[in-house]
Amino acid sequence: MKSLLLTVVFASLTGAALATPISSRGNLRVADAAADACFASCASHAESCKRTCPATLSTPCISACDSQAQTCRLGCQR
Repeated sequence: MKSLLLTVVFASLTGAALATPISSRGNLRVADAAADACFASCASHAESCKRTCPATLSTPCISACDSQAQTCRLGCQR
């Protein structure tokens, strides 16, 4: 179960690190839509992560999911 959690966290962090921001001012609406989609994706991944947490390790697992979601949301703002 630990390896599954580590894999999920690693994959999420890697995905957020590789995301490229939209920097063109002319595409402001597209950037807003992309940011909204990014935030929705982060929320979805966070909920999915929390569903995989076992009852015996729920507190550290949920904390890891929350940390992962925060990192994801920060990636959306760039």
